[in-house]
Amino acid sequence: MNNLEIENFDVPIKEDNINLKGSLYYTSETPKKAPFLINLAGLLDHRDSYFVKFFCEKFANTGFYVFSYDYRAHGETKKQTGSRWDKMVTKIFSDIQIVIDWIIKNQSQRLLNEKIFLFGRSLGGAIILTHGFIDNRVKALIALCTRYDYHTTMVRFPEEDIVKISPKYFLRNDPANNKRILLAHCKDDNRIPFNNINQIKEHLGLNEENVFKFDTGGHSFKGHREEIFEISKEFLKKI
Repeated sequence: MNNLEIENFDVPIKEDNINLKGSLYYTSETPKKAPFLINLAGLLDHRDSYFVKFFCEKFANTGFYVFSYDYRAHGETKKQTGSRWDKMVTKIFSDIQIVIDWIIKNQSQRLLNEKIFLFGRSLGGAIILTHGFIDNRVKALIALCTRYDYHTTMVRFPEEDIVKISPKYFLRNDPANNKRILLAHCKDDNRIPFNNINQIKEHLGLNEENVFKFDTGGHSFKGHREEIFEISKEFLKKI
């Protein structure tokens, strides 16, 4: 493993006078210019959670700049916003576009050929398949155990919020999706129904080789994290 370096940054959200707290991972061997991968956490996780850090370190040791940030109501950012994530969920989703803007503007000296990739689990996957999907600046999307429709959650969101956070309302069927998107889900996930992956696959028109299904592993892909990393790494090499 190369010497890992971590820089902490604030991503300003000027309209709300807050800063999303973020960390950039790279190593002594990372090229001066390299692709950026934004690693998006699951609900109530943050940039220091095990699952997030595991993949930040793995991708950084493969030559990527890897950026992870604490959403509103999560991690260190929670000190500014409070903890009621359900009251700010639409902005949690749309903030990804501000983060992408920040990378393009403030990390241009490191960003190779405008290659920005998104990788994330659960809530992070839903952000990827909504506001990430519609952002043409994002070259690749890797979404793990993602909810298709937020009508199905135990938390009852207002209808005007559901249409802003459900992949169902953002995704489009396009042959080009197969060069841009990977999905994965475990059949024994006890938080997000497994059938969601089939709904997303069909909506996007994805080929079987872009969709990875595991019998076990739960919501955190236990026993399959190394495999997920290798699959993702090989996919991103082609972009």
